[in-house]
Amino acid sequence: MKTVDIIERIEGEAKLVCQWENNKINDARIEFLNFRGFEYILENKAPLDALVYTPRICGICGQAHLKATVEALEDIYKNVGAELKVTKKAKLLREIGLNIEIIDSHIKWFYMFIMPDMIKLSKRDFSSYEPLHGEKWLKGLSTASETIKALAVIGGQWPHTSYMIPGGVVSDPTLFDLTTMTNYLDSAINFFEKQFVGIDFETYLSFSKIDELTNIKGDFKDFIDLCYENNFNEIGRSHNRHIVLSSTSLFKMGKVNKRLTNKIDFERIEESSDYTFNIDKNLQNSNSYTWSKSVKYGDNFYETGPLSRAVVSKREFLSALYENYQDSVLVRVMARMDELAHLLYNTKKLIKEINISEESATKVSYSLNDINSAQGQGVVEASRGSLYHKVTIEEGKIQKYDVITPTVWNLGPGSLDNQSIAQKAIIGLDSIEKAQIVLRSFDVCSVCTTH
Repeated sequence: MKTVDIIERIEGEAKLVCQWENNKINDARIEFLNFRGFEYILENKAPLDALVYTPRICGICGQAHLKATVEALEDIYKNVGAELKVTKKAKLLREIGLNIEIIDSHIKWFYMFIMPDMIKLSKRDFSSYEPLHGEKWLKGLSTASETIKALAVIGGQWPHTSYMIPGGVVSDPTLFDLTTMTNYLDSAINFFEKQFVGIDFETYLSFSKIDELTNIKGDFKDFIDLCYENNFNEIGRSHNRHIVLSSTSLFKMGKVNKRLTNKIDFERIEESSDYTFNIDKNLQNSNSYTWSKSVKYGDNFYETGPLSRAVVSKREFLSALYENYQDSVLVRVMARMDELAHLLYNTKKLIKEINISEESATKVSYSLNDINSAQGQGVVEASRGSLYHKVTIEEGKIQKYDVITPTVWNLGPGSLDNQSIAQKAIIGLDSIEKAQIVLRSFDVCSVCTTH
């Protein structure tokens, strides 16, 4: 028997195709069928044009794509011996902007994507989470929409902001602007305390033991209870391999494969198109069924995202949950919402560190259009996980632009002999509804993936 399920309410759409044996899924594949082709669009463009194109890859994580592009271009300057000195102020504003985007995404993801599917598994009344009508759904969306205004203060707009440039940012906030941003974050913290966890913010941040789960109230408790009712504390497990490609003031670079190491060799990242459609039909592989590539590190599939960041950074509360329940749906979702709390706290702290008298950008005296041949890479932590951009310049034009998104790491195609992250997490389940929730726990993004 074969089941085909269209996964909507994501960035784009995807098709989940499952094969069944003895009432259990014995094979699964995720098909991304809408090609976008930003990598091809960028070919032969001027290098700085990428600052306009890449933020439009995704309407959720445009900041992440912009920051990855800027850092890739700055890496080119460094590689040709003309390194740009980016001020602390500019670095802070970049990280703050990206953090706010992730905060917005985390809130929307929980209320718009996870809970509407979870409540379908229960006979209890959870109508307050019903999309478009439920009180809690509306409050969650309203909070996210208000919080993202903090980004518009420094970015000028959202989505698709372009305030980051090689050498810094074009934003020069006043003390009033910084206070306004802090107020938006305080409102989100108030929502987190009053509706989401039902306890004091500082108390939640102090959690370090698994038995402190019982102290959580509010909407987060509803999710936790639904997980235990439907065994999501045990299902959705993958390979228990995790990777984080960059560091911030909150996250650490590293990978976990039985043991933790904080070193990443980017030469060991390998993309594959074994199951990927080709725009040249003459080069089409007979095994192709998706526009997504797959990516491995050292021949292994690795999960990326908030759970991986928590594991690599050894955040105490999530480490305790992970030790008990491993990479299950419960822990994967809890890692993301726990990260929300730490991002709110961390971002307020970063705003206080800004010196408004410092320069926002340094002068660039060397044009990328004059570069004969060079490469650069940029890596950032997006809401869904590690995002990698690599750009090659030849004779002042983009010769090749490579994007590896978190969804490629998590949902790229594998085989039964070497299962990909999401494939491994889905195989063995006994219902398509649970399979869909497992898939959602990785936060599917089709539009970021198909290039």
